[in-house]
Amino acid sequence: MKWIKQSLFSMTKLKLYSVLLSLMILMIGLISYGVYRGGLSSLWGDGQSTIPSTDSSAPESISISFWTPFSGGDISFMNELVQRYNRENTDHIVVTMKNNKSDDYYTKLSTAIVTEEAPDVAIVHASMFAQYIPAGFIQNIDKFAAKAQVHFTDFNPSILARTMVNEQHYAIPLDTHFSILYYNKKWLAKAGLYQDGKVQMQPGEQGFVDFLQKLQQHIPQDVAPLAVPNVRIDSLWLWWSLYAQIDGGGQLYTSDGTRASVNMPAAKKSLELVTSLYDQQLIPPNINDASNEFAQGKAALLFLGVWSIGSFEKVPDLDFGVMPFPQIYDHAGSWGDAHTLAFPTHHEQDPQKVLAAIKFANWLARNGAIWGEAGHVPAVQAEALSPAYLSLPFRKEYVAEANHVEYFPSHPKQIMMSDALINELEKIWYGKQSVDQMLNHLEPLINHILKE
Repeated sequence: MKWIKQSLFSMTKLKLYSVLLSLMILMIGLISYGVYRGGLSSLWGDGQSTIPSTDSSAPESISISFWTPFSGGDISFMNELVQRYNRENTDHIVVTMKNNKSDDYYTKLSTAIVTEEAPDVAIVHASMFAQYIPAGFIQNIDKFAAKAQVHFTDFNPSILARTMVNEQHYAIPLDTHFSILYYNKKWLAKAGLYQDGKVQMQPGEQGFVDFLQKLQQHIPQDVAPLAVPNVRIDSLWLWWSLYAQIDGGGQLYTSDGTRASVNMPAAKKSLELVTSLYDQQLIPPNINDASNEFAQGKAALLFLGVWSIGSFEKVPDLDFGVMPFPQIYDHAGSWGDAHTLAFPTHHEQDPQKVLAAIKFANWLARNGAIWGEAGHVPAVQAEALSPAYLSLPFRKEYVAEANHVEYFPSHPKQIMMSDALINELEKIWYGKQSVDQMLNHLEPLINHILKE
């Protein structure tokens, strides 16, 4: 009987131990869960609940990817904007930016679109739209615009027009950028061409040539009167600026884009001027890095886009100014392009991510004064005219030129055409053909490319 009582007592203790052990395991589990979810205070310390809630009120973030092709000062300004947006936006959108080398940017972007690896938003130059829209590479955003609070009437009309096809919108315009003249105040003053804070240049073709010739006479021989590379695309920009200034110029194709149509008198007049500048070494030969030449004080004038202003401002002891490319012929204008924020197509489009990407792009455009620190003119008109933008050095000198940008023609084969024109111009600069020889086979060349 005693043995039975002892056995029962032992079994009772065993059950008690089991119950206590189970309670301890449960408490350890709860404590561990509480620490994982936010510390012990989530169990006891906040005085609100002893059991953590599984219903989180915090909305999920939306991650979007953003590709750019920027370099130099541009990328630092864009980095600043993206970081600020990630901190400040209340839509819980998180932007991850990837910067790519500009040389093969469009090859990578096109490949990514085809292979379904494209970003949610990407910088696309307006000059690429003639290729990208027919290929279905970027999407129409009209059905998202209102919900994203995009007001297209706020944008510069000439810039906005470059992002539209058949009155439909395919991007958020970010800026326009175009070629201007940078000048070294010391060299212009030495030649008597900079007085009372103003450049002394007479109007017209002769005034421009006289200005450069006078510079050449008064500055050291190792200083370029005007720096323009005779390779790459810069000399094409120069010729195009002049060709487009002439009434009836600035065209390569018929209105339907199927055949060549060049205004030969205008093309010849402008091309002969540029050729004369090289022949007289007013533009010295074999300039490979014109920006560096100017930064080192080895050029009195530099023909280049506004995007270099931010970089030149950081060069110690470089006393420089800027001016619009002069009106030499019938009307003002110089070559330019526009950065836009476009939205690559995906086979399975996520409307939530598209909307988030457009909201981000719209915010970037509406903070264009910060982006404008790199030199570009903001596409949002209020930003371009804002005190924040106009108070930056030099911007007042050229902001109005956003209305006189001479874009290349919008044509699917314009990139191929530009490459061909660069090659033809280089033949002239190196004495391998004359202006007349180039113009004689220019239209057959264009028609050949159009048929390819």
